[in-house]
Amino acid sequence: MTQISRYSLTLIVAAAIIIEVLGAAQYFMARSGARNELLAKAQRDMQESQRVAMVKTEVETALKNAEHSIHLTLGTPETSYSIAARIIQVNPHIIGVGVAFIPNYYKDKGRHGLFMPYTYDDQPSIASKGKRTGKPHIRTHIPSLDYTQRDWYKTAMAGQRQWTEAYVGEGGLSVLMCTYSIPVTDKSGRIVGVLFADVTMEDATIMMSKLNHGIRKSGIVTLGIQLISFLLLSFIIWRAVVASRRYKARYVDPEKNHLIEQVEKMRQVNTRLTKRNQELAQRVAEMQARLNSQVQQRSDQHWFG
Repeated sequence: MTQISRYSLTLIVAAAIIIEVLGAAQYFMARSGARNELLAKAQRDMQESQRVAMVKTEVETALKNAEHSIHLTLGTPETSYSIAARIIQVNPHIIGVGVAFIPNYYKDKGRHGLFMPYTYDDQPSIASKGKRTGKPHIRTHIPSLDYTQRDWYKTAMAGQRQWTEAYVGEGGLSVLMCTYSIPVTDKSGRIVGVLFADVTMEDATIMMSKLNHGIRKSGIVTLGIQLISFLLLSFIIWRAVVASRRYKARYVDPEKNHLIEQVEKMRQVNTRLTKRNQELAQRVAEMQARLNSQVQQRSDQHWFG
């Protein structure tokens, strides 16, 4: 085995070992990351179950206390904005409060007979701790959506109190949240609207943020390993090409030229042999003709003798 062949083989073996080590490192890193994420998720689930019970009680109590105030201010629906703002300021988990009245309850308000004064924090903090230390950015408006087709409205209009499933908010509140709704009655006991509160799912939002960060971090590490593997393979291919060219220039090309020279010499020898054979054949033919002539002369002398 030539020195270049041994060098190429050593390079390939070393590259294969390095690639295997990188692959094993990537596998163990992914496995460790998944294990740590599962443990962190289990801890978050335990904390979330306790927090959900606490938040549920706080929100239900807040709307129960506000129910009587909304009932007393049905004649002046604009007052619901201040009531909702106070609920949001006092309760760190609530990011929006509104009252959805039955169609045409206020004929001169709303759009197409639908009137739903809504107050919300337009810059809600993901963590309730941040909200407690600051003041919410309160905004009020009348949404143009048809709330009569929403489940929280239908359930409350049937006289029931309901928590919705988690969803991503609309109209500027692009956070994960859920809604709690209760019916609102007038003096006669007739249900005339639905009081509801939007509650941020802060732990789930934080978990999604951490999960996305972990995915991005893992993706960067994986991309780095793949990039190193790609560069290593490119280096191996380059070195193999260089070694092949050197081997060709040092061994293959000289051997090829030597063979060409030998073939040319053999061709020249063959040409000379062919020419010599032709000359010998011509001489043999001349000698044969001469011999035949002598034989004929002797035969003629014997016949006439």
